Amino acid sequence: MIKKILKSLLAVFALIFLVLTGLYFIPPKQERIQYDYKQIEKNPLLNSRVGWYKSSNNKNYQITWGSQDGLQLNYFDSLRNNLKNLRLTHIEGNKFSTDKNLKTVEVNFEFDNIDSISILNVKTSKTEFTATKLKNEFYKQEEVEYFNGDVRLAGLLMTPYNTNKSTAVVFIHGSGISDRNSFWYMHQANYLARNGYMVLLPDKRGCGKSEGEWHTASFQDFSDDITAALNYLSNNKKTEFSKKGVIGISQGGWISHLVNKDTKDLDFIIDVVGASTTPNEQLKFEIMNDIKNSGAPEFVAKPLSIVFAKRARGKRKIWWDKNGEFDPIPLMSKSDTKILKIFANEDENVPVTESQARIKELLKSNPSLSLDIKILENSGHALFSKNTNWIREDYLKFLNNWISQL
Repeated sequence: MIKKILKSLLAVFALIFLVLTGLYFIPPKQERIQYDYKQIEKNPLLNSRVGWYKSSNNKNYQITWGSQDGLQLNYFDSLRNNLKNLRLTHIEGNKFSTDKNLKTVEVNFEFDNIDSISILNVKTSKTEFTATKLKNEFYKQEEVEYFNGDVRLAGLLMTPYNTNKSTAVVFIHGSGISDRNSFWYMHQANYLARNGYMVLLPDKRGCGKSEGEWHTASFQDFSDDITAALNYLSNNKKTEFSKKGVIGISQGGWISHLVNKDTKDLDFIIDVVGASTTPNEQLKFEIMNDIKNSGAPEFVAKPLSIVFAKRARGKRKIWWDKNGEFDPIPLMSKSDTKILKIFANEDENVPVTESQARIKELLKSNPSLSLDIKILENSGHALFSKNTNWIREDYLKFLNNWISQL
């Protein structure tokens, strides 16, 4: 009886071994990405609606250009349940709809005329209100375009009306599809702009209104895109700021160090929840945590992560061949620029312990390196507060204070 059980177990383990071996060595199907580039809005009637509106109950709503066609209505709040992020598809005249299929008119704009006070009437299944457009409130909004070689890139530029900080900030997106419609990025950009900074929130290459491909691009391509954005600001807005820097988030943290190498006059770089290991090591760590969270013990999750990480890389082989072994530490060691590195101690996407250890060794051999480290306790990769289920206010305040003291 015992022999039969042992034979059965051996057969099961042999089958598992064969399956895992097959998963490891048989290449997966390559991921195919369809790109749909949008254009900068040229319609003056649409452009005239962009701005800030105050409702009768004293709430401020932003109307802006989204990364897709039409406009975007945003309402910012520290509580996730209060946020609003609605795409407004133009129907005709003053009429817009939040229904992308245009079956129902849910949002309507009414104007006395194009040069007078604008009234916004909003009606959805959950809310109804009227708001009046404000003049010169918080910051001016511009859709801008710039070029990295033949690749046309676009973004939203926010320039405060009243500021003495004279600092420009360019955001660097994380992995995958990401553009200004990602409210997580937009919330941070809005916070800084309302605190007096000029902020450029790009559409990542291949996303929204930016051309190019993100799934085949190298970190150097992404870095060149950000350098093009910084050059655009220097060439077109140079009288409006005296300092400039970048905020790279997640995957953007790796890229920020390349931008620092390629842009000699940066005043600062901020690397937010980015790994100090290579992408290959970070991927194995992330997948191991995914497996552990499904209920597997670590001694099982760790070897399985090697198999599934290899398959994940195989689905986008070109990208991983270009970027998988990128190491930010040598670039950081040569930096003369002020660096802020932010970690979240409960981050399951980034090997924080190993990343901190690598930075500690870096500072031992480079004691004069201008590098500040901030650890956000009780926080994961998205930097959410457990009370609000949205971006931590103390993180945003820390960003503001750190930049303002440069």
